Amino acid sequence: MRNRQFDRDRPRQPALPKPYGFVSLPDGRPQLSQPTGHERYHKDRYTGTITGTLIAHSDIHVASGLLERRTQDRKHPLVKAHMRSNGRPVIPATSLKGCFRAIVEAISPSAVHVTKANLAGQDASFKRQSNIKAIDPSARLFGAQGYLGSVAFGDAVLEEGETTVTTTPQLYSPRPDAYGAYYDGGRIKGRKFYQHGKRAERSVPLEVCRSKSRFSLTIYFENLTNGELGLLLIALGIAEPRFCPKLGGGKPACLGTLEVHNLRLQLLHVKESYADFDSQAQASNIEAFLAASREENLVLSKQLEKLATLLRWPNEERECPDRMY
Repeated sequence: MRNRQFDRDRPRQPALPKPYGFVSLPDGRPQLSQPTGHERYHKDRYTGTITGTLIAHSDIHVASGLLERRTQDRKHPLVKAHMRSNGRPVIPATSLKGCFRAIVEAISPSAVHVTKANLAGQDASFKRQSNIKAIDPSARLFGAQGYLGSVAFGDAVLEEGETTVTTTPQLYSPRPDAYGAYYDGGRIKGRKFYQHGKRAERSVPLEVCRSKSRFSLTIYFENLTNGELGLLLIALGIAEPRFCPKLGGGKPACLGTLEVHNLRLQLLHVKESYADFDSQAQASNIEAFLAASREENLVLSKQLEKLATLLRWPNEERECPDRMY
């Protein structure tokens, strides 16, 4: 049994700075409108694919939920395994969707869809609504209860690079009851995002895809307005102000930094798709869609600037915590 008196007498190290920041909720209310639906392609909406490459700027770990036994590794005989599909390491579509949906929610007039926070008073209008006849921008793109979204992701398959075993600190569970950390004057501080930085190491072994690995990216979309497509593109971090998304496990220890490269937007011509058995999508310029997202008031400039500050890269001068924070 651990000596409790020893624990009380042992000097405590001061807590390190928090590895995250907040993007505040905007004033006002979420922007609600009727979703387009899926019964047909609309001639005034856009359908197509976005393809590109995800480049890892830090190690990437998306847990498979399995412990991998390594009989030849005496130091790390059991390792938390990375996700695989058909034997190949991947970033699963669900992880990509969660990452980019969180960004879209933060930079657009959208409701807070997943939270344990107490949304009261001035924040009450941002509670998720159950009426699917009038939904916010993030729900129109990614879906809501009772409504299928208009954006879907494929698994991002590891195309270049390899996996290895690395170590991270023991991470702590989120504490939504820590009032001072998440609330300010009765209002929640906002949506939480972990920052990039110099990776911390400790004793928990993980299988990771190495920094500089490359993954294929494929996104499918249908029936988006000009502005909705522009909002999705901005959430990828490719427009000004630029930023790098962050996903997977070990985010407090600075794993999970990704950058989108070689982006290609291909649009399906709706009329041809009905007339031709094998119609081909055509490449398109993205600048008009980026501008339209602001014209349709789908991008909140203040929140986008804050998010880009939190997710700026490079940011390797920042040390990630290797213990309590």
